[in-house]
Amino acid sequence: MGLVNWTNVTSPTDMLAVANTNTGGGFWATIVWMIVIVLMISMLSFGFEVALITSSIIGFLIGFILVYAGLVSWATPLMFLGIFLFMIIYTMWSNKK
Repeated sequence: MGLVNWTNVTSPTDMLAVANTNTGGGFWATIVWMIVIVLMISMLSFGFEVALITSSIIGFLIGFILVYAGLVSWATPLMFLGIFLFMIIYTMWSNKK
């Protein structure tokens, strides 16, 4: 565990980045994944497809905000976008009559 040099923290963005510095850059990506998993579990009563589509689009939006804050890489929101697009295509294919 590393020590934090608090004299380098001069803005709110630096305060958020300290968590990534101490965890090797994975803190905020893990937080987004936990939010998506909790949302998906809470919405399972609406159906698996609906829960996965909704939680992935919310994960994409949160990840997008964190990318522009400089806290996660583009891989995190693009993964949720890929899940969203795959589920939309799967839902259209499976409901074709």
